[in-house]
Amino acid sequence: MVRGLLSFGSVMLAAGLALSAGLHVSGRVDLLGIFRSMPEIDAAFQRGFRSDAMARINRVRLPGGVDEVKGDESLQTYLESFVLAHPKPADLELDEVFDAVQGRFPGAQYLAANLVTSRDREELLGKIGGWTAVANPEFDAINTTVFRAGGRLGALAVMSRRIPEFSLHAANEKGGRFHNRCPHCNEIHALELDRDSRTLILSCPHCELPFDVLAVDISGEIRRAPDFFEGFTLPGTPVPETGSDEDRILALWQKVAAHCQYELDQERPSGSEDEVREVWKRPSETWSEAAGDCEDTSILLADVLVGAGFDARVAIGWNGNIGQHAWVVVKAGGKQYLLETTLQQEVTREDLVELGEATDPYRPEQLFDEERIYYTTARPDRFGRDYFSESLWKAVPTPPSSHLSKR
Repeated sequence: MVRGLLSFGSVMLAAGLALSAGLHVSGRVDLLGIFRSMPEIDAAFQRGFRSDAMARINRVRLPGGVDEVKGDESLQTYLESFVLAHPKPADLELDEVFDAVQGRFPGAQYLAANLVTSRDREELLGKIGGWTAVANPEFDAINTTVFRAGGRLGALAVMSRRIPEFSLHAANEKGGRFHNRCPHCNEIHALELDRDSRTLILSCPHCELPFDVLAVDISGEIRRAPDFFEGFTLPGTPVPETGSDEDRILALWQKVAAHCQYELDQERPSGSEDEVREVWKRPSETWSEAAGDCEDTSILLADVLVGAGFDARVAIGWNGNIGQHAWVVVKAGGKQYLLETTLQQEVTREDLVELGEATDPYRPEQLFDEERIYYTTARPDRFGRDYFSESLWKAVPTPPSSHLSKR
C-alpha cells in the first residue's frame, strides 16, 4: 500500500468543492484567491487600510469641491471593539450599527454604513471607494474596521459627522445644528438654530412636547424665557402693601400701563438699516424706553407682580381677535385674573377680569415665570380656565445637564 498519496478521485473532489465556493460568492472562478493566504489583521493593518480608504474617498470628493474626510479616533476605537465583540460581523444589520453608534455618540446624527466582503484587500478598498455615500458633503469622517469572514475579508465602513450638544453658549457663538436629549421622553434628536433666530418654541420630534422657549434680547443674545425676569421694582412712589390683593394688583398694572406705550419691534429705533428683528426686552429696558410690545410689557408686569409677592406668569399663545399674543395671568385670593398689557386706555377696576367666558379668545400655549416653563396637553376648554393647575399645566422637566441654565 502506498501512503501519503491522494487518489485521483479525491483530488478532483477537493478541487470541485473549492471551485463551487468561488462561484457561489463571486460568480467567477478565482483559482489564485482560493489558495491565497489571508493577511494578519493587526493594528498596523487596520491603520493602513483606513488610511488608504480615506485617500480613495478624498480622490472622489475633491474634484467635486467637497471637503476632505478625516478620521474620528474615538469612533474608530468604538467600532473596532464593537465588531470584535460580535460573533458574526458579516451578518451585522446596518440598523444595529446605527443604534450602537448613536447610543455611544449621541451627536452622531449623520451616519451611513457599508458592510463589504472580498478575498482581496484592493477589491475591498475599491468597493468602499465606489460607495455613493463617500461624495456626500454632509459627512466629514470615515472610519473602517476589517475582520475575517470565513475565508474572506470583511470591512465595516462608517461615514459620519458628529454635531455638538445644544447649549445657549454654542448657539450664541455661531448657531448651527446640535443634538439634544428631550427632558420628556429622553430621546436624542437633532435641532438647528440660526444665529439670527427670533422667538423659538423648541419641541421634541419624538414625543412632540415643547421643552424650551427661546428669544433674542436687544443685544442679539439668545436667552431662555425665564431669564428675562430680573426682579425689577418700579421706581417712584411704592405701591401700598395694605389693601386687598385686587387693589394692589390694579395699582401695579395701572403704573405699567400708564408709563409704557405699545410699540412694535419694527417701530423701535434700531440704529441700522438692517431688517428689524423681533426681540424681547428685560423689564428694566422696557421701563427705561417707556415702550414695548406684548411680550415686553407682559414680562415687565409679571416681574413686578412676582416681586410684590404674587404668583404671576406670562402666557404666550393666541388671541382669537389679533393672532399671536402674550399676556399676564395672576393668582390672588383663590381667583385668577387675566391682565392685558396692550390696552390703549386708562386701566380701571372693570378691566380686572377673572378667568372665564370673557377670556375665551385667549388661548395659551406655553406659560413661564422667573423659574420654569409650563406646557399642557389638556383640551383648550379646560386649560384656558386655569393657568396654575398642576394637573393641567406641567413644568418642563429640568434638563439632566446644566447647559440650558442661566449664563
